[in-house]
Amino acid sequence: MEHRAGESPPSSPQFSLPDGGSVLIAGPAMTHKRRLMLSLLAESDDSQRGGKIVVTTRKPAPTITTEFEHIAGHSAEQFEVIDTTSVADLLSRDARSAQSRYVSNPGDLTGIGIHLTESLRTHFEAGRTARVGLHVLSTIAMYTDLKRVFQFLHVITGRIAAAEFTGVFTLDTGFIDDRELELLKQPFDALIETRETESLAEVRTRGLDIGPKTWTPLRV
Repeated sequence: MEHRAGESPPSSPQFSLPDGGSVLIAGPAMTHKRRLMLSLLAESDDSQRGGKIVVTTRKPAPTITTEFEHIAGHSAEQFEVIDTTSVADLLSRDARSAQSRYVSNPGDLTGIGIHLTESLRTHFEAGRTARVGLHVLSTIAMYTDLKRVFQFLHVITGRIAAAEFTGVFTLDTGFIDDRELELLKQPFDALIETRETESLAEVRTRGLDIGPKTWTPLRV
């Protein structure tokens, strides 16, 4: 979905995110989950003062920021990245973005939780709305056991809901079985499933009435 710099952020006619809830985008790798997550984060809120916070476990902070700006069509203001990719080890302190926080690795759930909670509190105390994205849970699950991942998600989605913010998390399903998927889905209010067909990616939703209930071409 292309648009010119300076225009309003794109709207997503396919989805309407809940206020005070979190959504899981789950599907095979390479089904545009990160782009969908960023497009949902880029949707403008009524106050035009909303913050965006992204936890990234694969792409470094500069890449996530650039992708967001391309999708949103404007510079990333009130946009923060919590980077767990160890990219900070390759950057001098002068090169690190003031809008980014760094955690040693995706398995450091305590570090991620501390940074994320601080960011949420900052937006809440400033009277701003906020949308939180996390890409991708599968990497976190490679570093720690699923019980800890579930506990982390239960706490974070609870804090997002309590502040009446919105969360959008992604999960690659090819690395887990059905039982594990059912466990990781529990903290979320709704599920957006993705799949790849011969010609394009498709989506459908489960849970809240936030999007198409049958497989529909993905437009992002």
